[in-house]
Amino acid sequence: MQEVKRALRKQLIARRRGLDSVQKRLADESIFGQLKPLIMQADAVLTYVSTDIEVDTHRVLEFCFEQGIPVAVPVSGDSELDFYEIHGKDELSVGRFGIMEPIKREDIFVGGERSLCIVPALCADGEGLRLGYGRGYYDRFLSRFKGKSAIVCYSDFKMEVPSEPHDKKADMTIFDKT
Repeated sequence: MQEVKRALRKQLIARRRGLDSVQKRLADESIFGQLKPLIMQADAVLTYVSTDIEVDTHRVLEFCFEQGIPVAVPVSGDSELDFYEIHGKDELSVGRFGIMEPIKREDIFVGGERSLCIVPALCADGEGLRLGYGRGYYDRFLSRFKGKSAIVCYSDFKMEVPSEPHDKKADMTIFDKT
């Protein structure tokens, strides 16, 4: 199964790099529009900081800052993912794997039952399963997270996901409607 997932990740990353920039922007806008009501209902948002090939979360960060909604972003350790609250993008710097991470790491942000965790995916099935980058960080995090989780994924990447017993389902999946 690991080889199947590894080959699929490689294929999906190559497809992501080839996305049309206009189509990607429209898809990002569609996904953000669907996330917005969920964010407004949450007492805090835990989200990754997107790279060029991922669903854009920079808009989520800005919206949370503007609305005064607490927002936390992850730092990946050797096996765990911990989130830390930030108050502006100036509190981020390039970290492990070339991903933007919080500079200050004083208190781990846990979030409560009304928190929303936005989960990245290379592909997703629409039933809560996703294929990530293969390190299992979000599977381990979601197994202890008490809030709601939402996978964000482009509709062109909706497909059956090869899964294993340790793969943790998210509460919902949001695809673009473009």
